[in-house]
Amino acid sequence: MDFKKSLRNPAEAFASPQDVVNDAELTTEQKIEVLTQWRYDELETEVADQENMAGDKPDKLGEINNLLLELKDKS
Repeated sequence: MDFKKSLRNPAEAFASPQDVVNDAELTTEQKIEVLTQWRYDELETEVADQENMAGDKPDKLGEINNLLLELKDKS
């Protein structure tokens, strides 16, 4: 997995946030970075939805937050 590419667009690089955690090539720190970027992207989508500019991404914010907490507890 190309870390820099996955950091630019996590939703394109991974099918789900859990796939980030399961990626054996990424370090824990890289996983946290990718999930943090994905969370930012999801928050931006929520803002667009609230402004009546619906995005086409499913809401994964809860899953991302839970996975980030798990990773940070392990590090």
